[in-house]
Amino acid sequence: MKTWQEIIHRYHIKYYNQISKTIKPIYNNFAITCVDYVKIYNDSKFLYLTNRPECAEYYASEQLFRTDPYFRHPDSHQKGFFWIGSKGSNDFKSSICKMSNKFNLHSPVVFIEKGSNYVEMFCFSGEKPEMLQLLYFQHSQLLRLFAAHFKKELGSLLNKMEEEAYSLIDLQGEYFYTGINQAPAIKTESLHAYLIALGKKTEIKRASSLSHRERDCLRLLLHGNTAKDSAIELHLSPRTIESYFENIKNKLNCSNKHELFSIAADFETLGLL
Repeated sequence: MKTWQEIIHRYHIKYYNQISKTIKPIYNNFAITCVDYVKIYNDSKFLYLTNRPECAEYYASEQLFRTDPYFRHPDSHQKGFFWIGSKGSNDFKSSICKMSNKFNLHSPVVFIEKGSNYVEMFCFSGEKPEMLQLLYFQHSQLLRLFAAHFKKELGSLLNKMEEEAYSLIDLQGEYFYTGINQAPAIKTESLHAYLIALGKKTEIKRASSLSHRERDCLRLLLHGNTAKDSAIELHLSPRTIESYFENIKNKLNCSNKHELFSIAADFETLGLL
């Protein structure tokens, strides 16, 4: 199966009730009426899930995935929060504006996280732009919290989608690679020099003692993952994840995961994860 329409019918429509139930907390309390989830691997395999199949149908009929800067190779993305219109061509921005008006979904906010071989994205939109602006500017942690909730509640479905993952290259061809290495990034040397000037040399030393996989574990901990959740995410056993955390606690001289969470949050704030 390689067409966008097949993806919509196989997942978005078939599991509509389950997806809708999962987004109720953010819908009922913050008027977020549409949540889109995308996970893209370096090899072009991807997952796409939304609670608004009609929007996905329109997106497919207009073939917006061909110009969408967010449906691209993971190396073209940076992690963080963005207004959806902050990226892409004028034609894409115009198409998104038209789609937003058609479905009364305004001020879409994109939350991007990256793993060692993939990128994950959540797009939040709704009928009250002022609510999204409030969440974006002052309470982005609530959107992070929901992202963890979404992945936990729909874990079985997402695992099924992983096994049946589609290829973006089948849909886009070489457009999948557009934008690689074009996203600006701060060099590690510059970041460290800046942090040292601010008196953060100890934090740099502690973060640098961690392996790449140990950093992955800390990032997932910050997103609310349990050891079992992280094991599924990293394709490891829960015992291996717990072993990583023991190593991390020893390296950082932490006695419990609460203290570890606090340190990880500091590392994240400093750009060291």
